Amino acid sequence: MNPKVSGAFIFIIMLATFVTGVIAYPHVGKRMAFGIPIVLLILWGLWALLPNIDPIAKGFPGFRYVYDFFWILLSAVLAYCYALVLGRALGWQISLLHSIVPAVAVLIFIVGALLPKIRRNWFFGVRTPWTLSSDEDWAKTHRFARPVFMIAGVIIYIGTFMPRTWSIGLLVAVILLSALTSVIYSYFAFHHK
Repeated sequence: MNPKVSGAFIFIIMLATFVTGVIAYPHVGKRMAFGIPIVLLILWGLWALLPNIDPIAKGFPGFRYVYDFFWILLSAVLAYCYALVLGRALGWQISLLHSIVPAVAVLIFIVGALLPKIRRNWFFGVRTPWTLSSDEDWAKTHRFARPVFMIAGVIIYIGTFMPRTWSIGLLVAVILLSALTSVIYSYFAFHHK
């Protein structure tokens, strides 16, 4: 996908949240109405900035489409969560837990599936001192992390059916464990070539 098209998608998502915030503001207050739209505005700026300042892979050649797809997906998930939170504040009878956690699970699963397609860069992927210093370790770590994060997404989704405190605890624990496992693997992959 052309970066200009990707940027337009992200901008439209962000703009839609601001319009929604203006409509909802009289009913929910400033913080709730504009918190996520401001976050999305910052993310849109980061999306545009990072490929241009990366010292290793300026422009993200060969994987820019993965980078763009991730930012579109992240923006869409945040906008979805924002709509649910606003809806709940306006009286919708919905369970935020059962609505938001599955979206996070899908995001983590897809991120896992995309990891091996990412090439070495400073900002995007599993970035450790060892992956950043070696194309070989970068590739090995991202191939290893792929099933780790995909399984994490499945576990997080299953957690939706657990009691609320268990579900949130599981989500945090699984994401942290997945990240930590990938970092540890990158160390051993670098030192045992």
